[in-house]
Amino acid sequence: MFACNSNSTSEVILPENEDLPLTKEEEIIRIYNESVLPLFKEYSEAEIPTQFKVDKNDLGINAGAAFGYVEVSQGLVNLTKEDIQLFALTHEVAHIVTISQARLFDLQGSIPKGTVTNDYKKAEYLADLIAIHLIKTKLSKEFNLLTSNFPFLQKLLGAATFTHPSGVDRINYLNTYIENALVTSNDVAFKNSFLRIWQMD
Repeated sequence: MFACNSNSTSEVILPENEDLPLTKEEEIIRIYNESVLPLFKEYSEAEIPTQFKVDKNDLGINAGAAFGYVEVSQGLVNLTKEDIQLFALTHEVAHIVTISQARLFDLQGSIPKGTVTNDYKKAEYLADLIAIHLIKTKLSKEFNLLTSNFPFLQKLLGAATFTHPSGVDRINYLNTYIENALVTSNDVAFKNSFLRIWQMD
């Protein structure tokens, strides 16, 4: 490695074949661009976010998506489990395509409120389902790693709140889809799970 210094700049010249390692932020952006975005190419009518923002002040494991951008916490960027990062990012984009997916199943309107399970919690279950289905059907290696990390994911998802089901309940729903896919097919299990969540009391 040779370094050339001048008064105004410091430049490092690397051999042509040597790759610089990506920063953690560059790595999660790579996961989003190379793994997450292709999962949603069939949802052509949805506006899938292409911009990526990092909240450097949030050291928790958080993410959110809006039309146009995805925002993640520094805590998610720092996480060393790429499969969990993949799931979190896919889950957030899945929120954006939930109604598009519902229309594909001939469901109209917005997510209905149940008497026991409110529409916020249903939205989380549905985004989880879309995410796991896309990962299972298109990224089998990552899916296998992710399922082996379900105990970690369950802890990460934590206790129930008004808007989010507990990690235990969410992982149970994911496992139900996976088990049903074994006895039917991925697509049949996906549709049945989607309809069941949509119609929950």
